[in-house]
Amino acid sequence: MVLREDNRVPATKRKASRPPEAPGKRSRDAGEPAAVSAETVRERKRESCSEQLSTTETPGSCDVQPSSSNPSTPRQDNGDTYTSASESRARFERKYLQLQMLGVAIKHIPKGKVETQPVFHLGKVLQVPLEVLLMMKAAGRPASAGKSAVVSFLDWYDLEQEVLLVMERPVPSVDLFTYILNNDGPLEEDTALSIMKQLVGAVLHMHSNGVFHRDIKSENILIQTGSDGLRVRIIDFGCGCILTDGAYRKFSGTPDYAPPEFYVCGSYEAGPTTVWQLGVLLYEMLDGLPQFTTTEFICDSIRFSSELSCGCLDLLNLCLAVDPSERATLEQLQQHPCIRHSA
Repeated sequence: MVLREDNRVPATKRKASRPPEAPGKRSRDAGEPAAVSAETVRERKRESCSEQLSTTETPGSCDVQPSSSNPSTPRQDNGDTYTSASESRARFERKYLQLQMLGVAIKHIPKGKVETQPVFHLGKVLQVPLEVLLMMKAAGRPASAGKSAVVSFLDWYDLEQEVLLVMERPVPSVDLFTYILNNDGPLEEDTALSIMKQLVGAVLHMHSNGVFHRDIKSENILIQTGSDGLRVRIIDFGCGCILTDGAYRKFSGTPDYAPPEFYVCGSYEAGPTTVWQLGVLLYEMLDGLPQFTTTEFICDSIRFSSELSCGCLDLLNLCLAVDPSERATLEQLQQHPCIRHSA
């Protein structure tokens, strides 16, 4: 792809963009304000797990504190004969007190939106939420909390109308979307490349453990701050699936970030899709105002800043090659000089 010059305007002057609709994609709100506020951009991007580019509601979460000082072990409260929904709720309420801004988070998922997988455990076949299995494959068991780039799963409960997932909540941290906006402009290249290096390592680890996240975006990346610097933590596996070598036909994730091959051929693969989404993140970090859409990029409506270093421009072009066969692999990204020499 040819490098393109920058024609950006100040963030306060930007207009919300709307890409051409793809087949099967639900229409967005007709009216959008001329000026893009942080909240407007956030609302535009909160399009979560979609199938065939149709959007669905994103389950919410809240912060909690364990009612016991002992760390929990994962319970498979799946509502079968040995654990009723009422017993599961009672156990949850005994263990957790819902508060604010503490070290544990709870994700509430409507029962009808929970995909499960059968798991053989203690002589029984249990239906376990796929998201639980993916998090445990990606981050390990609860005892490994805090050690992985993936936020650790701690516990889950099957209630009457919803399933609750209890997860580690890194403190202090903020999602990458907010981190970019709070920076009031593009991130420094060194900072963006440091985040990128951690992300590449994290997704390589996930793929090696058979996990395809499918929705790598700024809202699903936490930036944990501390004396050792910035640390990347990946959240929300609600659109994820078990990794396969073949092509996927139904898209699950944020429609704006669907790879070009899905629009062109109706299929996509795990590696090239993840590289594409990492390229989108790098663009947004270096651009300063997240508003990328694949359809606009294909139409040549998104430009790279001419002020970026040659290394960053090369990395962007390798990630955002429209033809997936010309896109870098995750392993090639890890060996790119900008990534390899990043702190």
